[in-house]
Amino acid sequence: MNEWETLYDKLVVQRHKAVEILKGMEVPEAHRKQQSTGIVLSVGEGRPLPDGSLAPLRITPGMEVKFNTFAGVPLDEDVPDVVILREDEILAYRRSN
Repeated sequence: MNEWETLYDKLVVQRHKAVEILKGMEVPEAHRKQQSTGIVLSVGEGRPLPDGSLAPLRITPGMEVKFNTFAGVPLDEDVPDVVILREDEILAYRRSN
């Protein structure tokens, strides 16, 4: 995949894989839920302010983030688990070890 760069307060996030096995049984693909957590791959340069300057983002590449299941826009139709989100769509985050 090409290296995508995002603008302003946008983030590129790789969703965690959907659960394929639950309690020892395989979950049919039609019933697998999209994960609402993922790892941040890249971030934009900052949120635009009214005076034209940019406020730095709190989220940085490598952080694990939690977001609404239906948030974001797929980066590529062929890779639906990579999405573009705005920083304000992030509900919580933690730094990866």
